[in-house]
Amino acid sequence: MLTAKKKISAREAVPTSSTADFFYRAQEWFSSNTKLVGGVALGVAAVIIIGYLYVSGKAADDIAANRELRKVQEYYQQQQYKIAIAGDPAQGVMGLEEITDKYSGTPTAEVAGIYLGNAYLYSGDHDKALAVFEDASPDTDMLKAAVLAGRAAVHEARQEYGEAADLFERAARLFKNDVLSNERLLSAGRAYALAGNMENAKEVLDEVALSDNQQYKQEAQKLLAQYGLE
Repeated sequence: MLTAKKKISAREAVPTSSTADFFYRAQEWFSSNTKLVGGVALGVAAVIIIGYLYVSGKAADDIAANRELRKVQEYYQQQQYKIAIAGDPAQGVMGLEEITDKYSGTPTAEVAGIYLGNAYLYSGDHDKALAVFEDASPDTDMLKAAVLAGRAAVHEARQEYGEAADLFERAARLFKNDVLSNERLLSAGRAYALAGNMENAKEVLDEVALSDNQQYKQEAQKLLAQYGLE
């Protein structure tokens, strides 16, 4: 059961381009606490795309995909997920489904695919969300970790906590980033606890509790206390 939506906080979420070289500016396109499903935070942490240099014969396609993703991103951020998925032909907006299909193989299509998986997830279509994430095969550790986190979120929404915990932890360790790793480890710890695996829950939550970031440190301590793991 979907709960009330919270506002998604996102930075400029798609790459910019000048020549055939594409630097993907830092972006945080999803926060683990933007939505609750069944009362459990999904924990799909942000994807940060930093300095992703792209030179390819598909440069023109990537420019076009970039343009289309910019247009549809507004609907995604406003949580109008059905429009984000299918687009709005009347307004000349291509949906995420079409972007990922038409521009398959470009870096922007890889990003659009993760948006698409999340949009399905937030629309309550767990089967399609999981299919998108399982079909994704990005080239960078940043996006690979995002895919793992997306799969984890689907399993968490299904209350399949053991699978969710393992995937969240793998995502946290695949791409090291203070924000993303802590977010994903918190999600892993919560899911491990809900799965009854208190040993692993304590291990990952203790790790976050040692963080220099006070926000994550406090959240880890709260979860440790909640599950009697202090």
